[in-house]
Amino acid sequence: MSVITIENVSKSYGNVQAVSNLNLKLNQGEIYGFIGPNGAGKSTTIRMLLNFISYDTGRISVLGYDPAREDIEIKKQTGYVASDTFMYSNMKVADLFRFTESFHGIRATERIKMLVSLLDIDTHKRFGQLSYGNRKKVSVACALLHSPRLLILDEPSNGLDPVIRRNLYDLLLEEKKKGVSIFFSSHVLHEVQRFCDRIGLIKHGQLIKESVAADFTDIGYRQVRIEAENIEKIENIEGVAGLEMQGRQCHFMYSGDMNRLIAVLSSMNVHSIHIEEPELENVFMHYFN
Repeated sequence: MSVITIENVSKSYGNVQAVSNLNLKLNQGEIYGFIGPNGAGKSTTIRMLLNFISYDTGRISVLGYDPAREDIEIKKQTGYVASDTFMYSNMKVADLFRFTESFHGIRATERIKMLVSLLDIDTHKRFGQLSYGNRKKVSVACALLHSPRLLILDEPSNGLDPVIRRNLYDLLLEEKKKGVSIFFSSHVLHEVQRFCDRIGLIKHGQLIKESVAADFTDIGYRQVRIEAENIEKIENIEGVAGLEMQGRQCHFMYSGDMNRLIAVLSSMNVHSIHIEEPELENVFMHYFN
């Protein structure tokens, strides 16, 4: 079942095409990582899902609803964290939680206690007194306290320290086990690679690559690290890209015949070698360099 369906959607701001003929689906109980550089169309796409802005052409369905006509139903069942955190500055955090409860017509006392403990939130301070990272934690808690069916998260881990970031992603994995679908944008690529089921890469408003996370880094290259004598010989091997050398160590991407590489290495005094699939960051740079 598709929780989010985007079909041939385009959005422009005057002469600037923010999203162009975008097609994308989020499945039930899936974590989908939406990546791309600044200005690629990620936040525009998220805002269209929630009807914060309208789209020009195409069709969008969220939880079976049309955002243009049924956005209230979508928002009742969705938790949203914006990349920027704006809430009532003069309200204490505890009051913000009560306000969020009243908005959804629920009492979530135990769930709030769990979120406050897990995310290390000070409920006595006013929102405007909090640091950026602490405001982000409150935003995450408000998005989760009504146990939504869908989570839409725009840079959710920005400003969080490593411990809280780990707690957040452990929490998201627990929500996934309950059948919650999660659509999130992030620049922290190793997190995307670790936690997502599928990944989509957007460039100039178009989805240029999409696959299950395990296959996303398969771009025909291998990541190679070597410590050896005479490493300058690597420069002459066809298929080597992004070569970085320091002393006896070198790092590069390799797309050629592996037997050819091994043949060259056999003529060198190799101390260590490590060959693996490229990291997501390398794939990202492959498409944007």
